[in-house]
Amino acid sequence: MGQAESTAIPSEQAPSESKKCSISLAMFKEHSLRVRKQDCAVTILHLSRLIQRHRGATLAMLGGDDSFAEQVENLQAQVKVQCEYLQYVNSVGDQQALPDNDGEQLHLGWKTIIQDWENDDIHQSFEFHSHLLESIARISRQLSESVLSPSTALSDRPALVKSMEKNYLEPLSQLNQTCVIELYDLVEYLARIRGLGTHMAAMGQSNPEWESRVSFWLQEFSYRKQRFDQDVQLIPSPYQPCIPGLKTLKSLNMKLNYFLNLLGHEMSSERSFQIPSHKLFLMGSEIIDGLLNIMDQANAVIRDQLYHMNHMCLERAVLEPSSS
Repeated sequence: MGQAESTAIPSEQAPSESKKCSISLAMFKEHSLRVRKQDCAVTILHLSRLIQRHRGATLAMLGGDDSFAEQVENLQAQVKVQCEYLQYVNSVGDQQALPDNDGEQLHLGWKTIIQDWENDDIHQSFEFHSHLLESIARISRQLSESVLSPSTALSDRPALVKSMEKNYLEPLSQLNQTCVIELYDLVEYLARIRGLGTHMAAMGQSNPEWESRVSFWLQEFSYRKQRFDQDVQLIPSPYQPCIPGLKTLKSLNMKLNYFLNLLGHEMSSERSFQIPSHKLFLMGSEIIDGLLNIMDQANAVIRDQLYHMNHMCLERAVLEPSSS
C-alpha cells in the first residue's frame, strides 16, 4: 500500500509540471522570435539611413558634383553588407522573422536602384530610392507591431497577460510610436529635402518643379515635427534617462532651423545657389544622424525591456497556478 501511495503522488503532479514546462518552452520560442524580429527591424532601419544617404549622394552626382563618387561607392558596399547581415539574422531559428516576399522586395528594390544608376535622370533616381524607403517603412512598422503584440503562449492566464500589457507592451508601444515610427517618417521628409537640396546646390540653380516639391515637404515636415515635439513629452519617464539623445533636441532644433532657412533663402534668391553641395549635404546629415541616434536608443530600450518582460512572465507562469 505504501508503495502504491508513493507512486500516486508523482503521477498526479506530472501533468501540472509538464504543462509548466510546455508553457516555458513556448514562451522561450516566442520571446526568441520577438527579439529576432526586433533585430530585423533595427537592421532594416539602419539600412534605410544608408539608402537615404545614397539617394542624396547620387542626386548630387547626377547634378554634376563628382566629389560624391567615393561616398556613393562606400555606401553601396555598406548596403550590400547590411543586406547580408539581415539575411543572417532572419535565418537563425526555426521560424523566419521576416517573410520571404518582404526580403525579396528589399533585394529587388536595391537592385533596381543601382542598376545603371549613372544613366538615370533625377526623377528616376529619386523615385527608385523613395519607393524602396516606403517599403522599408511598411516592413519595419509591421515588425514593430508584431514584436509588441501580446503573448499567445499565455492565452490561458489572463491576469498575467494583462499585467504584461500594462507594465511592458503599452508603454513600449507608446515609445515605439513616437521615437521609431513617427521619427522615421519625420527623418524621411528631412532626407528628401537634403537630397533634392543637395542636387540643386550641385546644379547651382533651382527650378519651379523642384521648389514646389521641397516646399511641400517643408510644410509636411513642419507639421510632423510639431506633433513629434508634443508626443516626445509623453514618453514614459522611466525610459527618458535611457535615451540621452532627447537632451540634444534643443541644439538639433537650432541647427535644423538654420539649415531650413538657408535652403529656403537659396531657393527664393534670384541668383544661383551659392552654398556648396557638400556643405549642404553635411549640414542636413548632421541633423538627421542626431535624430536617428534617438531612434537607436529607443530601439535599445525596447530590446532590453523585452528581456525583462520575458523573465517576469516565465517566473510568474512557473510559480502561479493557471487559474491566475
